[in-house]
Amino acid sequence: MTTPGQPNWIQAGISLASGATKQKGILALADQAVASANNFLTGIIIARSCTKEEFGLYMLGFSIVLFMIDVQGSLISTPYMVYSPRLKGSEHSLYTGSTLIHQFALSALTMLLLVMGALVIPHRIGPPHLAGVVWTLAGVIAFLMLREYARRVCFAGLRMGTALLVDSSVALIQISALALFARFGQLSASTVYWVVGIACAVPAVGWVISSHDVFTLRLEQAFLDFGRNWSFSKWVFVDSLLWTFGMNLYPWMLAAFRGVASAGVWAACLGIAGLGYPVLSGLQNLFGPKIAHSYAAAGHDGLRQCVLRASAALSIAMVPLFLGLLFFGDRLVTMLYGANYAGNGATVSLLGLNLIFSGVSLGYSGGLFAMERADLNLKVTTVTLFVFFTLGFWLVRSLGPLGAASGLLIANIASSSLRVILFTKFSGSRVCAVTRQGMI
Repeated sequence: MTTPGQPNWIQAGISLASGATKQKGILALADQAVASANNFLTGIIIARSCTKEEFGLYMLGFSIVLFMIDVQGSLISTPYMVYSPRLKGSEHSLYTGSTLIHQFALSALTMLLLVMGALVIPHRIGPPHLAGVVWTLAGVIAFLMLREYARRVCFAGLRMGTALLVDSSVALIQISALALFARFGQLSASTVYWVVGIACAVPAVGWVISSHDVFTLRLEQAFLDFGRNWSFSKWVFVDSLLWTFGMNLYPWMLAAFRGVASAGVWAACLGIAGLGYPVLSGLQNLFGPKIAHSYAAAGHDGLRQCVLRASAALSIAMVPLFLGLLFFGDRLVTMLYGANYAGNGATVSLLGLNLIFSGVSLGYSGGLFAMERADLNLKVTTVTLFVFFTLGFWLVRSLGPLGAASGLLIANIASSSLRVILFTKFSGSRVCAVTRQGMI
């Protein structure tokens, strides 16, 4: 129930908690809570069982994983989220089968690139012992990417319960095995990724087998669908490539300027700020597909309402976390990761503030994708990368992890502001209305 005088965005946020949307929202939050808790506990186990340097190596490897998953999302998951609501029956199963073929092809290419990287790193490129981590990733990356693909297909179909089952299985296997290795003093960055790979393989492969009726595999159709996807995803791909490259450079820059241990400190601070990701990513996993569904069903009016609802829910949900990190961030880092990571409360606070602007940015970014205006997101990324490679570069070199957090916050403020402006300008555009009539 709303009261007279409440702003529309508050009324829109309140209307979220109703019916099927509320149930799916709870499942989406539960799934992301499990996935985030898994990553969070993994980081704590590594920090308490290994040196800062080993934690730093894990963080460098994790940045590679995040980069490839973002590339996968731009080429496969994002087009699928936008287009799949428009397809029914055999057309839907053919398109889903095509994305599975795309997934296998991208995984094979990623493995080849990692093998090449592992061969080059020992020649004084990158920190010592990083080659071992990259060799391990080459062996398991396909399973990590398949797990993420399974999640995104489930989210696009609003099957949040299935995604929760997959992620719960991964977490149970992963945390149990890591705790066992840590108990016997056998944990290292490479060992962690072998464990993660196996933990992802079992549920992800099981999901593919159990969901075989969802996929109709035809190679010639996969080529056609890739061409159709590329007309849209080329902008998403370039945008994602530039954005993730810039954001994932932070641990590498820290390792270069301040040593691998500094990347370990960055990982610990991100881990504490990551306490907000179950809510932020859970709501994003719910609202991302719903934004696409709203546009397909109700056009620009439905799209604007859903984007407003999403950005309000995403950003407001982060405010309590930011306040908690502002007052207790340093204490939490020390308590969870150990005394070696004390004195980083300011870094954690800035990362918490960054989450609020991330919420705004994610909602409006989803709206631009739904309108098939990923080219506008690319323009936003170009501006924010300029901030990163100028002011951000200097901040990281001068202040270490605190500078990295400052640079990330400034870039996110710029990107969220630009996305709001661009979405507001183009969401009523007649050009966008034409593209909605069918898949490009």
